[in-house]
Amino acid sequence: MDARTLCLAALSLGEASGYEIKKTLDEPPFHHFQDTGFGSIYPALNRLAREGLVSSSEQAQERRPDKKVYSLTPEGRERLQEALLQPPRPDRVKSDFLFLLFMARLMPREHLAKVIDQRIEDIDAKLAHMEECEHEVSERGHRFVFELGRSYYRFLRGFLLHNKDWLLDENTPADPARLVAG
Repeated sequence: MDARTLCLAALSLGEASGYEIKKTLDEPPFHHFQDTGFGSIYPALNRLAREGLVSSSEQAQERRPDKKVYSLTPEGRERLQEALLQPPRPDRVKSDFLFLLFMARLMPREHLAKVIDQRIEDIDAKLAHMEECEHEVSERGHRFVFELGRSYYRFLRGFLLHNKDWLLDENTPADPARLVAG
């Protein structure tokens, strides 16, 4: 999705300033979908405003300059719905972790083991956080994505745990049939 569609999606949740939109896009669940920076959010909001897809108002703040708060217009909601009807582009996975695993043959085994163990700890923390906020997930689509994410992390954790030794043991034949699904 482009930055304009992501801004419309964030505003479909309620009015927000550019900073609040950025924060929404940086936190779960949106941060799993796309990366968007301030350098693309504010130009997107300006263009959306020119096109009449969002409106804005100034809100006074104590001891700070007024902040601009954006709202989705009916035309903006319609444009968001049109964008959601377009087929999605293929997913792209960018991962330093996968790169390190790919280059495993050049890494000391102890370091590689630490990298994998750290990733398992990170996954455990994500799963624990998901459990803490699970009660907040009420909409059907949100729940579907939540459960898909939880399934992904559980599978990834299991795959790493079950196959770590296969990757680390250079004396074992590299037979992929020995890999165990997560």
